[in-house]
Order: sequence, then C-alpha cells, then structure tokens
Amino acid sequence: MYLGNKKENPTRILQIFSRYRNYGGEERSVSLIGDALQERYDVGLFLHSSKELDSKASLDRAIGALKAIRNWEALRDLKQRHLDYAYDYWLIHNVFPAMSPAVYTLAEELRIPVIQYLHNYRMGCVNGLFLNHGEPCQRCMHGNFMPAFQTFCWHESRLMSGMMGGIMAASRKGGILDSPTAWVAISEAQKREHVLMGIAEEKIAVIPHFLEFSQNPPSYAREGDVLYVGRLSTEKGVDRLLKAWEGVQDLGRHLWIVGDGPERGALEAMVRAMALRNVHFTGFLSHEDQSAIWAKSAFSVVPSIWKEPFGMVVLEAWAKGRPVIAHRIGGIPEIITEGKEGLLVKPDDSLAMAQAMRRLMDHPEEAEAMGRAGTEKLRSEFNKNMWLEKFTRLIEASIAKGKRFA
Repeated sequence: MYLGNKKENPTRILQIFSRYRNYGGEERSVSLIGDALQERYDVGLFLHSSKELDSKASLDRAIGALKAIRNWEALRDLKQRHLDYAYDYWLIHNVFPAMSPAVYTLAEELRIPVIQYLHNYRMGCVNGLFLNHGEPCQRCMHGNFMPAFQTFCWHESRLMSGMMGGIMAASRKGGILDSPTAWVAISEAQKREHVLMGIAEEKIAVIPHFLEFSQNPPSYAREGDVLYVGRLSTEKGVDRLLKAWEGVQDLGRHLWIVGDGPERGALEAMVRAMALRNVHFTGFLSHEDQSAIWAKSAFSVVPSIWKEPFGMVVLEAWAKGRPVIAHRIGGIPEIITEGKEGLLVKPDDSLAMAQAMRRLMDHPEEAEAMGRAGTEKLRSEFNKNMWLEKFTRLIEASIAKGKRFA
C-alpha cells in the first residue's frame, strides 16, 4: 500500500514503514512526522505488512521467511513508486521483517539517499528492545546474533529469532550501518547506544518527538486517580506498576490501565492473585475516549523496563496538565526534570514507585504545579515548529555535503 501526491516542490520525501502486527506508538509517530513534513516538503508514504508471517500455515510462514530476506513484491512496488514520483530522499522508519533489508540495496541501485529514523534498537537486537524475556540484554548489539537464536527472545520462537538474527547479521556485514546518509535518533540516550553499535556519531542527529495540542488541559483533579496508557507488553513494565500499587491501594484511589496487548491476561491474573483493589482494565481506547479518564486522573505512570528511547506518553500527560512518574531509564530522564514536571524512580524498585505515587497523592498542590510545568515545557521545547526546524537543518546539511544525488 502506498499514498502520496505530486506537489510542485523542490524536495520530495518518501516515508517507508513496514507495519507491525499491532498498531502502536511507532506507527502513530510515522503519521505525525508525515503530517508535519507536509508543511515544507512533498511527502509520500509507502506502507507494507506481511500476513504470511502471522499465518499458521507452514507454506505461508516459509514464504514470509523468504520475504523477510528479500521481499520481491515490496521491492517491485517501491521501485515503481520511486520512478513515478522521483523522490529526493527516502525516510525509512522500519523495513523489518516484512519489507526486508533489500530496501537499502535498492536505494543504492537507484542512487537515492536514505535518512534512517530510529524508533527502537533493531540494528542491534532482533526484537528491538534490548530485552530478553523481560531482562536487560545487549549481547547482540555488536553484530553477533547467535544469542538471539540460543535464547529465542523474539516471539518466543527459536526459528524466528534465528531467522531474524541471521538477517541482521548478514545486513550488518553487508554495510547496513554505513548505508544511510543520516540517522535520526529521538534522544541522546538512543544515539549513544547506536554509536556503540558502530554508527558514526557525526551521522546521527538527535531530533526529539513533538506533540501538538489545541485544547486547554482539563481542570486538575486533586483527589484524582492514577493512569497508565500504553501497550500491555513485557517491555512496558505494567507488572512493576501493579507491585507498587499494592503499597498505595489503601489510599482509596483507582488505577486505570488503558491499552491492550499480549500481557493483558497475565496482568489481570496478577491483580487477582495479589488481591489488588480498584484496578480497572479498559482495553484500547481512542484518544477521544480517553478524555474522561484523563479528566479524573491526578497523574500518569510510565513504568517501562526497556530503554525507552523517548516516551510520547509523557508529552500526552503534559498536554492534559498531568505530572508523570516514570522509571529513570533510556531517554525518559532527558524529557522529565526530576521534581519539576514529574518524578523519576529506579527501575525494579516497587517501594520507590509506591513512595512517588504516595507523594503526589499526599501533596496535590505540588502535583498540580508539576503538571502545569509539564504543559509549559511541552509548548516551549516539544512543539512542531522546533521539530521542523531541526529536520530542515538535517536536509540542508545533507544537500550541502552533496548527498542529494542528481
């Protein structure tokens, strides 16, 4: 699938994104980025997904595995799209697993410069999370992906982990880390990890995400509830939040868990086993449907246990005038100033998390002030105009270095 137009604009950019099994924050970011770029450039979007990899039929899964190595159909469509529109740049968000790393080879054949947008750590980890069955792991980051096969850390499958590990190892040997003209990291922490992988530091620009909001935040709920918004998967650390909730449930507040994912059943079982009170699972809610829950919430919690490169949910909380309690991990400390727009706690310290929640519950004036500070920070430091200026400088620097091919 692909979308786009033919504006008379000197610079044309094609966003390339291979969809995951479920819609998530990365796909939403791709959409926001495309909408922002449309203000200055002619932007198209090339989307792809592979149903074969999700199929239970052996033949379909075999075809999906071959396409993960070289997806001839996607390459054919992508090449024709480029020939039709003559793009100046490809902005690649993700090609794994469905579109295949052969996209980079095609870019070289067509002499089209690539800007690689980083959303996770896929270049050094088959699952992109630096997590192995819920524990921190960076054993593959230097290019040897045998540990992925040995521990079957992707989709709980030795076959799929080995396949993706082999593809990534071959891509690394083939020069995939040198192929892009430029890389975009969304935090300094994420940039550091990719420099350790072997990418030249000077090729990585740090451009944090942005969030636009038009409505004023709802009135602060001083006796409000606690809110988690996000996917219910291992890396999000919701089980850590539930352990911490045991220490504050006596205060009579409610914990709202908004989202869905593979861990929902296990988390609901955990609530029952621990006899936790006032915990509500809403399932997926649209941003419009979330409004009522935000209005009655006092703060949001981000308990991620992976090296979260950024954390859009922090900006979403600030747009609602709510402070955030988060684990001090990945790029999160670059967004939240401790004690000013929220509180940071050590990962895997349920007592510290409970104490932070109790602090905001017991001191609503402080919590409200943090929420206001977050809203102001969102307006001043994470707005669309600032993001566009940074991206424009990246394009101009690329042109100045002669990386835009004739």
